[in-house]
Amino acid sequence: MKKHIIKILIISLLIQVINITVSASSTNIKTAKESLDIANKFLEENVLGFYGYYGETNIKGDKINEVLAVKGTPAFSDMPIFVYGSEEKASIDAVKEAVIKVIKRPDEEGVPQYRCLGYTLNGDLFANPVFPPDYPPTQNVKTFNGRWVKEPWNHKHPYIRQWIRRIDFTPERLFRLTGRYDFFAANIVDGPEPQYFSDGGSVEDYVHIIQPPTMYS
Repeated sequence: MKKHIIKILIISLLIQVINITVSASSTNIKTAKESLDIANKFLEENVLGFYGYYGETNIKGDKINEVLAVKGTPAFSDMPIFVYGSEEKASIDAVKEAVIKVIKRPDEEGVPQYRCLGYTLNGDLFANPVFPPDYPPTQNVKTFNGRWVKEPWNHKHPYIRQWIRRIDFTPERLFRLTGRYDFFAANIVDGPEPQYFSDGGSVEDYVHIIQPPTMYS
């Protein structure tokens, strides 16, 4: 039996919402509090029905990264992202059970990148999308015949469990909240293609939402 690469699409890293009308530059955001306020209002009106999902600290007590909450990074189209705690500490946590213990590596332009940007609101690891892969893509395809894992939030593999601890936005819950299973997944950028699905289904069955995106962040 061929081995499968465990691929988890962390949706907050790879998603853009259609018809984005607000950006950091156009709203002239100055502080993390302003970013949080806009994001919380969006989620209150469109998804959750209550205000205050995002806060200035996460459940572990880690403080929000003020710079990323205002300016974001090029990997996220310079839109704010809500990351908590230390890049270094999160990256160390990410490799505790891994074979490869590298926490920092230069990207294609030679800029040092940590494996993680920090933690999510719920204390999960927040991966850095520009951290170089541990293995060349050609080696992955040749050796493992990579496939996307269906419903990764229910998977028992220890590596997946390391990255997915809190499960807040499954397709079923999103359907109850919004009337759509693919409320976020419909607008994924560079998401999984059907030929790489491990067991049928739709895109939303293969993506784990670590944090809900908004029209602004």
